Amino acid sequence: MEQTTTQQVNVYRKMLAASVCSILMESGFDTADKESLGTLTEMIQCFLTEVGALSKSYCELSGRSEPVVADVILAFVEMGHNFNDLMVYTKGMKHSVLPPLQPQQPQKQLNMLPAGSKHPLPPYIPQHLPQFPDPHAYVRTPTHKQPIIDYESVREKAAVQKKDIEKALTKFLAKTNPTHNLFDTDEANIFPLIACKPAYPPYLSALLPQDQIFDPEDLEYDHKSQMMQQSKEQKAKEKAENKEEEETEETLNDSTKSEENTNPNGYIDNPYLAATKLPKKDEMEVS
Repeated sequence: MEQTTTQQVNVYRKMLAASVCSILMESGFDTADKESLGTLTEMIQCFLTEVGALSKSYCELSGRSEPVVADVILAFVEMGHNFNDLMVYTKGMKHSVLPPLQPQQPQKQLNMLPAGSKHPLPPYIPQHLPQFPDPHAYVRTPTHKQPIIDYESVREKAAVQKKDIEKALTKFLAKTNPTHNLFDTDEANIFPLIACKPAYPPYLSALLPQDQIFDPEDLEYDHKSQMMQQSKEQKAKEKAENKEEEETEETLNDSTKSEENTNPNGYIDNPYLAATKLPKKDEMEVS
């Protein structure tokens, strides 16, 4: 609605500017500045607007709905202008006729990136109002694909991912570890094979029981590391035993010191803690 009103105002303004130009040419002017032409156009627009408003008010005051010539004359009198001068101007001079107004077609909006189809206006919105914009302007649009959750695609994706991981791991090991070659050529890196690491000793895997090992490939047994680990465990056990012995000795020494402090004469009341006394020879013979 606002766009149509602005277009109409622009058309009326152009016609007023053309009429002002014709009046200036009739008065003997050849050229006019853009600023002065705009000022004169604004003045005549204000004059016509005021005449129309006063004519409408006098028309309504008389109880009519459409103004007549008498209402226009009263509007001129109210503004302080003589209506007879207008009659003399229209009859006395030859005036140039302006071309009639041509209907203008509304400019088409270029939809460079149309997204979806526009929704029509609901019945509670007047139809003369502008239509809704593209749906992406006010409707939520997902920016990512929904995840696939069906069993087949997930299983296939997991298998492909596992295969890619194995390939990447083998390539990494082939580049970082010693490799064997299938062909004795200069281009040794075409088909590299990961070198096997022999176990030490080689017969140990056959001697050890493997009842609880379900997948022998997952077992990584190293004799040297096993021996080192056993020696470390043995040393830790010895340290713990020595520490316990030292603690027991310290507790015994502390107990003896406390007993000596409590009984300075060496007499102990408790018969279980007292020193043993051997019987005399006479008593042993009699018995």
